[in-house]
Amino acid sequence: MTTFYEAIQSIQPELVAQTQQVDLIESINRVLAIDIISNIDFPPFNKATMDGFAFRFEDDLPKRLKIQDVIYAGQETNIKTQKGYCVRIMTGAKVPDDCDSVVEFEAVIEKDGFIEFIKPPKKGSNIAYLGEDLKKNELVLKEGTLIQPNMINLLAQLGYKGVKVYRKLNIGVITTGDELVDIGEPKKPSSVVDTSRYSLIAQIRQFNQEAIDYGRILDDPKKIQHTLNNATLNCDIVIITGGSSFGDKDYTQEALNAIGAKILIRTIDMKPGRPTIIAKKDNCFIIGSPGNPVSTFSVFRLFVGNIISKMLKCKDFDVDFLKCKIDFDYKKKSDRMHFLPTKVAFCQDGYVAYKINYNGSGDFSALSKANAFLAIPKEVEIAKKGEMLEFFFI
Repeated sequence: MTTFYEAIQSIQPELVAQTQQVDLIESINRVLAIDIISNIDFPPFNKATMDGFAFRFEDDLPKRLKIQDVIYAGQETNIKTQKGYCVRIMTGAKVPDDCDSVVEFEAVIEKDGFIEFIKPPKKGSNIAYLGEDLKKNELVLKEGTLIQPNMINLLAQLGYKGVKVYRKLNIGVITTGDELVDIGEPKKPSSVVDTSRYSLIAQIRQFNQEAIDYGRILDDPKKIQHTLNNATLNCDIVIITGGSSFGDKDYTQEALNAIGAKILIRTIDMKPGRPTIIAKKDNCFIIGSPGNPVSTFSVFRLFVGNIISKMLKCKDFDVDFLKCKIDFDYKKKSDRMHFLPTKVAFCQDGYVAYKINYNGSGDFSALSKANAFLAIPKEVEIAKKGEMLEFFFI
C-alpha cells in the first residue's frame, strides 16, 4: 500500500499554459501569470506622513520658526524655505526639497505666525522618502501568486486596470451509486442523499475553479465508463466518488482500465480514504474517492488541492501543515495515517486542537463542526493530551 507522501509525490501534472486578461477587480482569487515589476519609485517624492510643519534641521536650530507658506496634498509647488522659516504642510503633500523634517502640530505651539517647539524635534521625522515603499524595477509580485484584496492597491498604483492570469481549471465531478438520491427526491430506507456532489462542487468553487457536474450515475459499468471518458476529454481533473473500493459494484478501476487511463496509485495507507485511486489519462488527472462525505472532502483537500497547486504553480491551494498541541487523548492502530476532523484555535502558547465527537467517514455532522484535520502519523498508536501533532486548516 502506498504512503500518503508517496501518493503526493506521484502527482506530477503538466503546467497550465493558457492565460487570459481579466479586469483588476475580477482578478481576486485568480493566479497571476506574470511577474509584476514596479515601473515607479513610490512614494514618487518625499512625502509628509503627518499634518505639521516642514523645516530644515540644523545643529543650531532656533526654538522658534516663522511660518512661510502652506502646502496641501496634490499641490504642485517649488517653495524654497529660508533659514529660520518653516512651511505648514498636510499629510500626503510633497515636502520641499530643502526640508528634511516634519514636526506634527501637536508637538509645537503656534502663535502670531511662528511655531515654538515643545520639545527638541528629531531629524528626518514624519517623512516617507522617495522610493521607500517601492523602487523602480523591483519585483513586487511573483508569477503564481494568488491575487488577494490586499494586493489590489499595489496593482492599481502600478497602473494595472487588467491583469494577466492563468485560466481556471475545469474540474469534473461524477458521483456513483444505486443508493444515491438528490435533495428532495423520494427516499427508500436504504437511500443516501448525494451530499458529496454538492460538497465537491462547493470546494471547487471555493478555489475559484470551474466545476463541471456530470451528475449521479447508477452502478452501471458502461455508463460509468462512458461518463468518465467524456469527462477526461473536457477536464483537467476529474473526481469520481463511490466506486473506488473492492466491492461487487465498485467499478471505478474497471472503467479507468477500459478508457486507457494509467493507474498511478491504487490504495493509500490513510484513514479515511484508503481505497483512493490516482490515475491519469493524457493530461487529465483522475481521483477515485470513497463515497462517504468525510472521505470525499479530505481526499479533495489533500490530493485535488495538490494537483491544482502544481498545475497553476500556486502553493495556496495545497494544504499547509502546521503544528498544534492536542487537548485530548487519541488511540489508533499503527496501520494507517489518520486524518481526524478537529477544531483548532490559537491560544497563548500557539495552536491547540480540540476534540470533536467523530463517528467515522460518514459523519458529516462532525465535518460541519471542524475547521481543520489533524494528521496523526501511521506509527503512532497513542497520542496523549499535550503532545504536538501536525494539522491543516480546511
